[in-house]
Amino acid sequence: MWDRSAALERLVVAAALLLIAWGIGSFGIWDPWELAVAEAARTEPSPADAATRVGPSTIAIRAAFDAIGAREWTGRLPGVLAGWLTCLLAFVMVRRLYDASAAAITVVVLASTPAFLLNARLMMGASIEVLAQTWVGVAALVVFFGRRERGRLLWAHVFLLIGILSSTWASGVLLGPLPPILAVAAWSLLSGDREGPHPVDRWLFPSVAAILVAGVVHAIRLDDPAYSVWVGGGAVGGNPPTFEAAGETIFHGFAPWSAALPIAAIWALAPAQHRSPDTEAAARVLLLWAALAFTAWTIFASRYGAPPYLALVPLAALVAIWIADAARDERARWPSTVGVFLLAGLLIRDYVLYPDSPLRALTAGGLEVPDVYNPSMTWALLFTLVAVLLGLMLVSHPGLDRPNTSGSWRWVRARWEAGAVQRVWLLLIAALFAGCLIFGLASFAVDLPLASVAVRAGHVLFFVPFVVATLVVGIPWLRWAYGELGPRRAWPVLLGGLAVGAFVVLGFQPALSRHFSPKPVYQAYIDLTEGRNEPLAAYKLSTAAARYYTQAPVTPIDNRAELDAFLDQGGQRWAVIEAQQLPTLDRAFRRNTGKHLYVADARSARLSLLAAKPIEGRPNQSFLATTVLDRAPPPQHPVGANFENRIELVGYDLDLPGEDSVGAGQRFDITWYWRALGEVPVGQQVFVHIDGFGLRLNGDHVPVRGRYPTNLWLEGDVIVDTQTLTVPANYRNGDYTIYVGLFRGNKRLKVESGPSDDANRVDAGVLRVR
Repeated sequence: MWDRSAALERLVVAAALLLIAWGIGSFGIWDPWELAVAEAARTEPSPADAATRVGPSTIAIRAAFDAIGAREWTGRLPGVLAGWLTCLLAFVMVRRLYDASAAAITVVVLASTPAFLLNARLMMGASIEVLAQTWVGVAALVVFFGRRERGRLLWAHVFLLIGILSSTWASGVLLGPLPPILAVAAWSLLSGDREGPHPVDRWLFPSVAAILVAGVVHAIRLDDPAYSVWVGGGAVGGNPPTFEAAGETIFHGFAPWSAALPIAAIWALAPAQHRSPDTEAAARVLLLWAALAFTAWTIFASRYGAPPYLALVPLAALVAIWIADAARDERARWPSTVGVFLLAGLLIRDYVLYPDSPLRALTAGGLEVPDVYNPSMTWALLFTLVAVLLGLMLVSHPGLDRPNTSGSWRWVRARWEAGAVQRVWLLLIAALFAGCLIFGLASFAVDLPLASVAVRAGHVLFFVPFVVATLVVGIPWLRWAYGELGPRRAWPVLLGGLAVGAFVVLGFQPALSRHFSPKPVYQAYIDLTEGRNEPLAAYKLSTAAARYYTQAPVTPIDNRAELDAFLDQGGQRWAVIEAQQLPTLDRAFRRNTGKHLYVADARSARLSLLAAKPIEGRPNQSFLATTVLDRAPPPQHPVGANFENRIELVGYDLDLPGEDSVGAGQRFDITWYWRALGEVPVGQQVFVHIDGFGLRLNGDHVPVRGRYPTNLWLEGDVIVDTQTLTVPANYRNGDYTIYVGLFRGNKRLKVESGPSDDANRVDAGVLRVR
């Protein structure tokens, strides 16, 4: 008979393994992080570098380059293979400790976290180091709990020894084999199970752990800046991270499952009658392994630099065994559900406030999500989906009765007949819902003489009764449907996890690669030149990355005069520059030619492609083409204020959500038009005060979001400066005065002419709040 559960397990495991490898050659090499690793692998070490340590990742990438060729996917292939082997070892371990279903869940949990996927899919990732520590942990657990297969334990000991040596080579003793060995050693001493492991193994692990700890302590006391195999690094200076840094790395990198991790840890510590002694002991050893890896991370980071967290497999196994146990439970786990939702909310908050959160697992300096890319809404939706699916799994079980809609009416009727107090409450609830419907309908159908914030609230209130009714009726049906899945009710949760992994692989990582990799710029050069290999230069950039994307020779240029001469030699010529260099280069170019530099491609936030001549049908992609103008367009609100004969406020435009007003709590845009009248003072900022009724909306800012500071303004330039403001929700209806001026530090530029007051503020007009 066809086993549907086994087929589902194979399907989700295959999907997880596919995620690890999908599209590893479709996005460019991250410069400088991956590029440094790739160049180290491409370059044979010189005799002078013989003492420099070459890690296993570099050796594996070099072997892949030599065997297949230096390409993006070949450099990432060793990490992917290590990720697959890690999943295999995790599957084998959990299947032996629990069952095949929990093993499949472990693979999905592992392969749907940013920490595992990014480390496996990037050349600078620690996939091989994670594999090596997993090897040690799995071998140690097999040796310790393999009481029924004594004949095979010799091979397990050999496997363990090879793992210890490999993990030591990959990461050093402290970060590599010590946490799993010490976890098993601690359990062998603390547990009272005298009929379990062989007596030799019971004392073997404490003995090995004592040797490893002694070596690590001695190396730490030496505090040698040279590489130590015991510590896995050399002592460095600088301020160490605070204690919670390791917790943040795990919490953010292990998302979305970090919302369930603390609950799974509590479950592992709490005794339960339905768990076998082996399962209970193994879960606690996994928890010890993860906790000791946390301690090792903290010790290493305090003196040797921030390392990657390698104990991802015990975390995944803990969560997977907890999910498998919860899916078989025939009772609702409401406290766990509340905990999952609270932690998921904290996770969503962190990802929204700190967009770099998923990148912290890589512990690579300078990795920051560009301002032009904001995936916070997608993260929030996906984490909410996983939390909801987890919650439904926890509160559902096969014993639930089929919902009966008429039962709800019988319950309401029973409350009505229970007495006057119950009737009053029911009438109040009915009146509240009726009020929501009536006010909401009126806010849609009639132009109410109310503040816009009240009208918007009415639009929301109209749907409240329908949402409440849907939840009251729908949640029992969802719980019942989940309960009908029986032990398979974990599978929708895993599909939610795979959706997170799919976003990392198909959305998040490729989007970052458009900014972290020079590939889009060089690809644009190839497409626009149609393979003609027209002259190409790199301004103050390494030419190493170009070798991976184009066969055209790249001329390195180190100063602006050389760049100007290169572009002016005739014919179409191209140059790759850092995007932050564009304003300075453009100013010098405009001073000489009166025109903007032509930017042919500006998709990357870090690099831009310049062309000597404009391309027909392709507009200039430089932000300066629309920010720095020769003449000002007619503004909606002319001002004509003069600041010390240096800057003129020509006027401004208002983009309001209403025809001529903005509501409390709403956003609006102001576009200022400034003209440089002469030499502009350095470091000037704009202050915007929107005052009225004892309130002030502060819009102080650096012009053009700091991308084109005032020291670059040339006489005659018209600067288009757009800012977005939000009216606070406590603003009452009325007209608010817009005051604007320029300042640096505590000193304002004097207003020579135009509508102003004695505080060197320009009275620019009125903002109507309705």
